[in-house]
Amino acid sequence: MAENIREMRKARGITQTELAQSLSVTPQSVSRWENGQAYPDMELIPKIAQFFDISTDILFGTDSETLGNKLNAHY
Repeated sequence: MAENIREMRKARGITQTELAQSLSVTPQSVSRWENGQAYPDMELIPKIAQFFDISTDILFGTDSETLGNKLNAHY
């Protein structure tokens, strides 16, 4: 999830602070999510997915295409 949040934020051209403001969290929280040091609270998951206009499966990296790519890379 950390990599997905970071990549989507950068693709949108927004800062961690801007994302934090949109989600009513601190920029430090976003930084910890992106560095894999913490995860967003469960109630934030739908808000993050909605912000990026994606499904929660894509956010978690469990959509079939992403999962297939990971499996192919592993094997």
